Amino acid sequence: MQLHLILGPTSVGKTTRSVVLAKQSKAPVVVLDRIQIYQELATGSGRPLIDELDGTTRIYLEERQVADGDMSTAEALSLTSQIIDQLSLRHDLLLLEGGSVSLCTALFNSGILDKYQTTIEYLKIPNEAAYYSHLWRRMQDALISRPGQPSLVEELDRMWPEQRKLAFVRTVLGYDILLDWCQRFGQSPHQMWNSVQEDCLSAELTGEMFSGYLQYSRSQCQAFDRLVVEYEQRQSLTKIGIS
Repeated sequence: MQLHLILGPTSVGKTTRSVVLAKQSKAPVVVLDRIQIYQELATGSGRPLIDELDGTTRIYLEERQVADGDMSTAEALSLTSQIIDQLSLRHDLLLLEGGSVSLCTALFNSGILDKYQTTIEYLKIPNEAAYYSHLWRRMQDALISRPGQPSLVEELDRMWPEQRKLAFVRTVLGYDILLDWCQRFGQSPHQMWNSVQEDCLSAELTGEMFSGYLQYSRSQCQAFDRLVVEYEQRQSLTKIGIS
């Protein structure tokens, strides 16, 4: 059984690439992401809409509620291993799409990839200017509600009355920035967003969101650079019989 792992930083096009390959191969896509498992955080985590999957099969590690709290890396790795083992009984190829640094690092170090014929497709940023423009548009889109997709502000506002949920989402990129802005204005997310629009601060908020995601993207690239190099070196040593 073959595993094809698609790695890359946020907003580089992993989902689009996985959908293309899934349509061509009829293989399911296993999502290596610890935040996309929460439907309540779909917009903030970049979870695609059903029609964006174009009929392909996309498998999340679990469907979890924000009230259930964080999924640990160890738990995510265990679920990943179970899903791969189960699907390997029915499929000759599995597509793994990964952006979670902690989970991907654990997966590379676990030896799970060595059990199968594994190929890695690392999507790097080909053009920084185009990438920055795309990331900026994503931040703008995330702050505006659309048919079938709530805005990041609306997602946060729905959790606003529950401190337990807020404590968790404060650890999630994007929501942490919005919560800081709510604290600055002393208002709920909905009230804060209206105030930002009235005071012409929406561009400033978008810019802060952009900076946060860009910093995260750079940390992802650094981690994935190291993981891919170490994996290729390990494979080379294995091929020549050095353990």
